Amino acid sequence: MTRSKIQGESVNLADTFAFTGTVTGTDKGMKLLLDATISSAVSEYDISSTYISSTYDSYYLDVALHPATDNVVPYMRPIVSGSVVTSDIGYETYGIDEGKIVGDNAAYIRLSRSNVGNADGEGLTLSGHLQNVNDSFFPWCFSGLANSAKTDATHEGSIVTGGFQVGSRASVVNGIRLYFSSGNIESGTVKLYGIET
Repeated sequence: MTRSKIQGESVNLADTFAFTGTVTGTDKGMKLLLDATISSAVSEYDISSTYISSTYDSYYLDVALHPATDNVVPYMRPIVSGSVVTSDIGYETYGIDEGKIVGDNAAYIRLSRSNVGNADGEGLTLSGHLQNVNDSFFPWCFSGLANSAKTDATHEGSIVTGGFQVGSRASVVNGIRLYFSSGNIESGTVKLYGIET
């Protein structure tokens, strides 16, 4: 069968197409790896090496967490070789209208500038980028944006960054832990995407 090249202007891409066979050239982008709902209270939520592995070096994280306790701080910690890391972490969390909080040689990444509330509608919504997960030169890091509601239901936006301090750790990260400074995560959703490059 003779085949001819179809010119771009000769195909109406607004039409509906039914593909058969294998479609190639679509292997880049984001792949949904985890889509979880927290419906029973837990003290922390771990995303394990089942999802964060050597398959991808970058991930996109999308979470919404509601605390069981009022007036708490949301945190993130990396997991290396199955152990939660509690040192050698640096972070900077900047409340868009309230200034910044900085931690060096910290035990966590702080995910909001102010404490969050636990009334209906309060809590944390976070989206961000995990990078250098498998890199032995550049340290693992997280960069994200947080929307939260403080204990008086006041909205707050925060820019969140953090990761291993330079020179202190060159470790492969194969998980993260999400938790609050006290009490449980009462409910929430967690989505993780692997970023194909």
